[in-house]
Amino acid sequence: MKTRTMIIILCTFVVITLGLFVASQIMAHNDQNIIQPPTFQVISNFLSLGMALTSALFSFLLIRQGDITRKNNDDVNARSEAFRTLQFIAANHTIVDFVDNMLLFRISERYTKRLRDTGDFKFYMRENGIAVAEVRENYDNYLFLTLKLPIRIVVGTAVRAIQFTNILMVRENTVHSFVPCSKSFHALILYNEDEKRQEASVNLIVDKDSEFYNEDITNPFTKIKVHVKMHSFLGVAVAGWMELYFTNPQKLERDGANKYKINSSQFQITGLPTLAEALESDISDQVN
Repeated sequence: MKTRTMIIILCTFVVITLGLFVASQIMAHNDQNIIQPPTFQVISNFLSLGMALTSALFSFLLIRQGDITRKNNDDVNARSEAFRTLQFIAANHTIVDFVDNMLLFRISERYTKRLRDTGDFKFYMRENGIAVAEVRENYDNYLFLTLKLPIRIVVGTAVRAIQFTNILMVRENTVHSFVPCSKSFHALILYNEDEKRQEASVNLIVDKDSEFYNEDITNPFTKIKVHVKMHSFLGVAVAGWMELYFTNPQKLERDGANKYKINSSQFQITGLPTLAEALESDISDQVN
């Protein structure tokens, strides 16, 4: 771009110099009547046209330089904005870990009745192969469970929301996959008064004939893999896969819940933290 500008300036300078030189020669020889008046008029017009073209080239050069300056300023502003965004994201993202004991139990009849009355699947995930429309038609064919995962914040200060896009639970080498019932799905974040900590709670829908859960026995899950998206209070989201490993599941006598001791966990981020869009509150558009 600089080379092209210099060429235009040089051409403009050459045209002006040649025009002045030719004009001086004409005026010097005109006294000897070498150039007749009509010819002199033509040459004068030609020189006027050359000067006009020179002015046009100079104006074009100024406009071009203005465009280059504007583009450079826009690029600098965009880079500065991107840098400020990266600084904000780096300072305000949140990452959580799931620790201690996971609980899995059947939902109480009170919440099942509320689901029948409202048809609100915002906090529910369904096992692959189950359609929300089928559940609405016959609730009695399905089992409704609650999965609770204790939360520990390892990066950041507080978490605003946790979204699960996929849950994979392994039982006796069989993988059971769960997906959200609603596009606006996110887990409930509850505070456990007894344990003095927060828990992420999500409701699961399974077929009653499925081997996923049996209320009469302790269900031996060995691993759970969750694709999770964590939102900080300032709107920064971090997404990735969380793997949890268990041993020695227990059945609690008080409420029949299955308790799983989390021995280890591993989080693998799937992308850089980003500024998240606002959580959707409209649950009318449901996934069928």
